[in-house]
Amino acid sequence: MNLSETQEQILDAAMEVIVRDGLDSTSMRAVAEEADVSLGLLSYHFDGKENLVVAAFQRAADQLIEHTSSRITEAGSDPRSRIRAALHSWFDPEFSDLEHLEIWAAIWAVGRTNDDVAAAERDLYERNADLLRDAIADADPSLSPDVVSRRVTDVIALQNGLWINWNRWADREALERGLGRCEAIALED
Repeated sequence: MNLSETQEQILDAAMEVIVRDGLDSTSMRAVAEEADVSLGLLSYHFDGKENLVVAAFQRAADQLIEHTSSRITEAGSDPRSRIRAALHSWFDPEFSDLEHLEIWAAIWAVGRTNDDVAAAERDLYERNADLLRDAIADADPSLSPDVVSRRVTDVIALQNGLWINWNRWADREALERGLGRCEAIALED
């Protein structure tokens, strides 16, 4: 998603308002005030609250995927290092704190009743799964696509639970143990 500086400012403000006030209390006016833009300018860029929420979620998803992709690239060519980088990227400070937990909880809730948010959430899942699928298949090219897909599903389920647990309790030992289990699932022999 190519965004102007103003659109980024607005989407950042939208996330701030969603976290601070809750989704039901989020309004276009509150977002405009937080972003320090006129309601007219906000409405020019985003046609209604629903459109704004979907765009904010898509931006958050894009940032997470870009971060994970970057971490995988930085890990070099070793497939096992690439898997570890993908798994650990979710727990980097810029994506792992109570504010992010609140944002994602709000998005998950909206996705249950909003088809556009649900589709964006599904797209995030698929893009993350693709990154892991490629890393696992590279680590063991003899695996069938079905086995790789099952491992990806299991790893993502565990990773999601770890992420929630980490953001709620910050239990480093549990996180490291869980990430070790994710790696073991991804790299089973």
